[in-house]
Amino acid sequence: MLNDILHQMEPLERYKYAQLLGHLASVDNKISKVELAFFEQRLGATLLSPERKEQLRKQMNKKLNLDKHLESMNPRSIKLALRDICLMTMADREIEEDERAVLLKVAAAADLTERHIDALLQWTVKGFHWMQEGYNAINI
Repeated sequence: MLNDILHQMEPLERYKYAQLLGHLASVDNKISKVELAFFEQRLGATLLSPERKEQLRKQMNKKLNLDKHLESMNPRSIKLALRDICLMTMADREIEEDERAVLLKVAAAADLTERHIDALLQWTVKGFHWMQEGYNAINI
């Protein structure tokens, strides 16, 4: 689990953050088991009520007006969401064109660039290697 600061955000911002993750998971009209597992893990970190979490699960396959949604979020929340959607995007080890478009739009909403996205994606790959070292240490 990430040592995180999500719990410091206001509940509404945490909800919007989770909506953005759900949007990315379903942007290609299919949600993989890996994406769903990642979404659920991050949903747990939001510390939202069980009712709110259930609402978010039901919204995952519904279209989100991304521009309007990003306008309603504060920049810090968008940056944290960008970090986590980069992780989610790489969960299947490839970036789909529609996922890349979402990453670019989210980054722009927080006044970040493609360079920031690339840095986050490199960080994600390093994290995968770090996790593999843990499996190697226990012969899995």
